[in-house]
Amino acid sequence: MLIYQIGTGRVGTALQRFFHKNGVSSQLADESIRDRSGLLFLPVSDSAVKPLAEKLLKANRELYVVHFSAATTIENERAFLLHPYSSVCEESDFSKILFTLWGKKNETLEGMIAETGLKFVYCGEKVSTLYHTSAVLAGNFAQFFALKAAGLLKNAGLASDEAKKLIRQLVDSSINNVLENGISGITGPAARGENEIISNESRELAKNDTELAKLYSLISDEIKKVVAK
Repeated sequence: MLIYQIGTGRVGTALQRFFHKNGVSSQLADESIRDRSGLLFLPVSDSAVKPLAEKLLKANRELYVVHFSAATTIENERAFLLHPYSSVCEESDFSKILFTLWGKKNETLEGMIAETGLKFVYCGEKVSTLYHTSAVLAGNFAQFFALKAAGLLKNAGLASDEAKKLIRQLVDSSINNVLENGISGITGPAARGENEIISNESRELAKNDTELAKLYSLISDEIKKVVAK
C-alpha cells in the first residue's frame, strides 16, 4: 500500500512522528502528483482542504483522500474525514487517540487506515454541524476556561507550576465525575443553587474582566437550569 501525505503543520508533524514510530512507510508529496493510487493523508488548514482535495481527486482517480477538518464537507466517494476528537499538537501521540471516520462506507479504505495502526470508529457519511460544535465545547471552550482559571489562581498568589497542577487535577476529576454520573456529577455553587456566592464572585471578576464575569453568570444560570430538570 502506498501512503502519501501533503501538509506538515501541527497535525501533519504528529502524523509523521506516528508513522516513523510504527514503521509505516509514507511519502511527503505536493499538489502536483498525478495518476497515483493508494492513500493520501491531507493534514492542511480548513480553508485549504476542500479545493486541494478536489484537485487531487480529479488528478488521481485511484487515490483515497483522508483529511482532518471536521468543518469541511467534500462531496466525493473517495474523500473521507479522519477527525481526532482530541486536542492535538506536534508532540501528540496518535497511538493514544481515537479518531472518528466519516464518509461513504468503504471497507477497503477502512482496512488501509487500520494497517497504519491508527485507531478509529466509523460514524457515518456526513458530519453533523453539532458534532464539530461538541468538539469546540469540550475542547476549545474547556481550554479557554482552564487558562482563565489558572490566571485567577496566579492572581490569588499561587506559583505557575502549582496553578497548573491544581487545574489539571480539577479538570480531570470533574470531567470523569460528570461522564460517570451524568448531571449528578455537576458540582459547584450553581449546582447547589448558591446564588449569593455566584453574585459575589461575578462582582469580583467584573473588577478586572467584565466579559468573563458575564460568562460566569450566564453559564451559572444554565447550570442551574440543567440541574433543576
